[in-house]
Amino acid sequence: MHNPQLDRRPLYAQAHDWLLALIREEELQPGDQLPSEAQLAGQLGISRTTLREALHLLVEEGVIVRRQGLGTFVAAGRHLESGLEQLESVLALAARQGMAARVNDLSVEVVEADRALAERLQVDLGASLTRVQRSILVQDRPVAYMEDLVPTRQLALQDLDETFSGSVLDFLRQRCGVHIQEALAAITATRADDSLSSRLEVSSGAALLLLEETLFDADGDVVGFSRNYFVPDRFRFHVLRR
Repeated sequence: MHNPQLDRRPLYAQAHDWLLALIREEELQPGDQLPSEAQLAGQLGISRTTLREALHLLVEEGVIVRRQGLGTFVAAGRHLESGLEQLESVLALAARQGMAARVNDLSVEVVEADRALAERLQVDLGASLTRVQRSILVQDRPVAYMEDLVPTRQLALQDLDETFSGSVLDFLRQRCGVHIQEALAAITATRADDSLSSRLEVSSGAALLLLEETLFDADGDVVGFSRNYFVPDRFRFHVLRR
């Protein structure tokens, strides 16, 4: 597991990531059994209570199934999973879960802020915004279509060079040096129009999850806004309530 001096997350969260890595590195297949709780807790150096919290989270994510009296097994199918409490890009999430991800249909342009965007981004009406649109494919299946809008003073068109991997969040953090402190997110249900159905390979009118997210820096200033459309049977959100 990670060095506790470098990773300040709760132990159950670290154990969760370690178990995901175990499944990937041991190349466990759907139906394969995991070691016993006693063995796993001993390998991790944590209590069985903490281990059970991590296992419970993996069950909620659909990664494993627990069969009374038999043990814990890798689930028959896996979704891309994300906790709403963690600010992380889909590309970084897929990499952490051992899934291949790539960007498709990338479009970058400068647009003017309409009244709604000007209010949301706290800029003047007509201010220049860099708009980045693309599909995200995981295991060669579209899981999301994303649109990010960032004031050009934060992200200029020429900034997005060949080093841009597809995540505006990661790019702002790593290349532009923007310290993104938090995000305000809202999730609603919507339906795919003809454009989204084509990009996401779903039928027109199919149900989608729309995540609208506003990013803030350490001073509380708005950094950017995004609209993210997810295919529900390929991506699942969860919230850990304590």
